Amino acid sequence: MKILKLTFLLLLIFTTSCSDDADDKIITNSDPKYNTVEIIEADSDLFQYLVEIATDEEQPELSIACINFIYPLTIYTFNETNEYVSTTVIEDDTQFSTFLEAIDLTYSISISFPITSTLLSGDEVIINTKEELKDAIDYCLDEELILECSTLIQNCVLKVGYSYNYDNTYLGGIFIEEDGATNFTMDGILFNGSWTVFIIEHELHININLINADETGDFFNYDWKVEYIDGNSLLLTNENRELVLNQRCDANFEECSNFIFEECETQVDSGISEFILDDYTYCIFDTLELEDTFEISYYLTEDDAVNMINALASDIAFINTEDNQSIYVRIDDLENNIQYYAIITLASISC
Repeated sequence: MKILKLTFLLLLIFTTSCSDDADDKIITNSDPKYNTVEIIEADSDLFQYLVEIATDEEQPELSIACINFIYPLTIYTFNETNEYVSTTVIEDDTQFSTFLEAIDLTYSISISFPITSTLLSGDEVIINTKEELKDAIDYCLDEELILECSTLIQNCVLKVGYSYNYDNTYLGGIFIEEDGATNFTMDGILFNGSWTVFIIEHELHININLINADETGDFFNYDWKVEYIDGNSLLLTNENRELVLNQRCDANFEECSNFIFEECETQVDSGISEFILDDYTYCIFDTLELEDTFEISYYLTEDDAVNMINALASDIAFINTEDNQSIYVRIDDLENNIQYYAIITLASISC
């Protein structure tokens, strides 16, 4: 996704140091103006960055949008034994992309430095070495991560999702980002606060701070490392803590709040209710964001769920035998032959 990026710090470009390394330099007599050139291997991260910068705008999800080259560029190509092969003058992104895609993975290239690039802000920067180029792109990608995550947070609500590995006390809680403030709502209780998205050593982080939140604050108020589960889901971790946040843009995001399912008592003060487990299947799929290829089944014990025995009939009434009875849910990813397990609670209430 092409997202408008913050302006590069020019200081980053001009203060980056470069050391001569015999392993990444070769000598060529192909052009008397450039006796020593710095090579970029076709199987390196920097080469892949160049591919993403040059990628056509028709594929923005594959491109790096925050830096563009000013053409023409002169590119030298070398074979697997570092022998000069050819010189190519590149005139535009399309030609550059085509050229890079055709390079053999055992080959190397070198850009004729210095080169000039332009930022989306319109500012131009001069890059003198491949180290400066790598640093500039790294900085650009850090800014891209921050803006991408901030956009995900601000566009819609974030709903606390199910963690298979940690406490789900706040399952179904809702974070809403608005005008720089962050509100968290759980069971009708509102907490105010804020959070900050930032980068530490190229890792994405979110710092959450809910004020006057007592136990809720004890759960959320940490510096969380952030990873993307998919395009709309984040996994936040801090030491052994884990928090899943799912972006929800649909109007009925509150239909399924958590995994506590309530039914009225069959008799007053009996503590007994009838539960049709199939009635909860939709919410389990919705909360866990499962694909249609998944299948779920219900069990009284964890051992039964793991061994797939004594499954409960989900289409007829289940009579609870204890207050707030736990039911184990087995989730089968049929496509990948993977199993997951979750716990729901059946609560009998007075109505």
